[in-house]
Amino acid sequence: MEKPDMNAIPDKPGVYLFKDRKEQIIYVGKALSLRKRLTSYFDSSLKPVKTERMLKRAAALDYIITSNEVEALLLEANMIKTEKPRYNILLKDSKGYPYIKVTGEDFPRVMFTRDTSDENADYFGPFVQAQNLRGILRSLLKVFPLRSCTDTRFRQGKTCINYQIKRCKGPCEGLISKTDYNKIVSEIRDFFKGDMEKLRNALKYEMESYAEKLMFEEAAEVRNRRQSLGKLFTSQKVVLENDKHIDSFVFGRHKGIDYVTQCFVRSGKLIGLNTKIIEDREYFGDEISYVTQFYSTIRQFPEELFVYPVITKNDSSILSSALNKLSGKNIIVRQRGLGNLVPVAQNNGINFVEKYIENKDTVNQMTERLKNLLHIDDDIRTIQCVDISHLSGEMTVGASVFWDKSKGFVKNNYRKYNLKNLSNNDVEAVYQLVRRKAENIVQGSEQGSDVYIIDGGIAQLNAAVKAFGEIGMHVNVCSISKGRSRSDEKFDSAESIEEIHVPGRKNSIRLKRNDKALLLTAKMRDEAHRFVIKALRQKALKNYRKSPLLQIDGLGEKRLKILLTEFPDIYSNAELTAAEIAEKCSIPVNVCERILKFIEKSQY
Repeated sequence: MEKPDMNAIPDKPGVYLFKDRKEQIIYVGKALSLRKRLTSYFDSSLKPVKTERMLKRAAALDYIITSNEVEALLLEANMIKTEKPRYNILLKDSKGYPYIKVTGEDFPRVMFTRDTSDENADYFGPFVQAQNLRGILRSLLKVFPLRSCTDTRFRQGKTCINYQIKRCKGPCEGLISKTDYNKIVSEIRDFFKGDMEKLRNALKYEMESYAEKLMFEEAAEVRNRRQSLGKLFTSQKVVLENDKHIDSFVFGRHKGIDYVTQCFVRSGKLIGLNTKIIEDREYFGDEISYVTQFYSTIRQFPEELFVYPVITKNDSSILSSALNKLSGKNIIVRQRGLGNLVPVAQNNGINFVEKYIENKDTVNQMTERLKNLLHIDDDIRTIQCVDISHLSGEMTVGASVFWDKSKGFVKNNYRKYNLKNLSNNDVEAVYQLVRRKAENIVQGSEQGSDVYIIDGGIAQLNAAVKAFGEIGMHVNVCSISKGRSRSDEKFDSAESIEEIHVPGRKNSIRLKRNDKALLLTAKMRDEAHRFVIKALRQKALKNYRKSPLLQIDGLGEKRLKILLTEFPDIYSNAELTAAEIAEKCSIPVNVCERILKFIEKSQY
């Protein structure tokens, strides 16, 4: 991009926009002086690689004048959130942290969410580990049986499976009063507020009240709920002797890599601590931009805020004003008082950076090994994997997952495909899926990749090669399947039962279990399998009344729905036993044996 006339750019605060040839915004920044900031982009000083790339791609420059630096800060955060410029990679991901949401309905639901925009709901968090939070929530809803159905389902006024397995009290049929239901909701609120002693005492009182009234079944249920709390609650470190909600941001650098560790303190307890790598060097040293963008996305604000290294009083005033406008609250930016969190955050940041470097090296090794195995000249940056699943040839579903070398699995690029007119024909299913994918890639509705992996053997691989070829795409493709088991497979250096198939080669490739190419390929296959099973479960539950399994004596609609919820891949799960089905689904063993026999016969 040619250097603009700097004299024409005002010496005022504002936001500047770099655009490409298509007039798309590719970078947004703020400045106290637009002229001075933009001059620095075009001088002879050494610049970060990302900035150099952005300037090469940029074709035009625009700017918006603001009345002060606070407005510039807010406008920058909002434009990055809405425009998602390519080179503002720092906080472009709007997924945010997970929260527990308690809805504002007459009979509230408790759910996992990353969207905190519902002003009628209450939110608890943020939490750092989404998987752990989901597990806690599942366990919690066993202890506190609340509804999880949609409003449409609730208004039908009929109990569902959750009531039958004692995961819900049946408010839809009036089987629990609004008062008693909201007592349970209040108990969950106390749990997430950390008021464990209050909750235990309330449950003890409730249990004793039921016992006095000779309602022993209800008393036993409350007793079990009280006992289960000890297994769910994990003690959290007390860092402050007050009940304030405080967020802290500790910025640092280790081995040339910039990071920020965020600490979330709720009611004096540290409930979460998370480190992120700062890939945009321009943001290191501009802490207030980072923090403002964070809250413009999350929209859940603390009472107080702490930033380290401690920002100047002027920056503190600007940040406080910006956050007050965003939140409509008076948020205090602390200058001191949380120094005990700094070493904890720094140690976490250093450990995270060390693991980041280690993982980056491992990923490079895996892609380099796969590149050599498939005889590819260019570096592998992205990979896709496809898989097929069905119920005895019915309701065939295909799916593909997307992996990026620098980001890992990119779920926005996952795809599901409903495949029709198939009768237990995986090869034809792969052909249909890959042909549709290839057409979408050519048309621009799907993103292409450097390598494609097919879950299957040589027949599925050949079907994929044919489909790509018919669309005129010459791609790098392989497939992975399981061969015969060997007794010494328990050793990492032994050959794996996994087989890699490549076009033009008659025999499959058997790699060591710890081979980097196999680890990456199997990781892709496992994620594709997980995703396609999830898609099949959704489809099977939607169409379960049409299932041929209903022909089985003793298997009605209710039992079938439980069965398909637990085992959507029941037709392809060869290791499944009647005892396992009976245990997971509470179905009599003799009925489970009939289910497996029916499936076995249907496959001939």
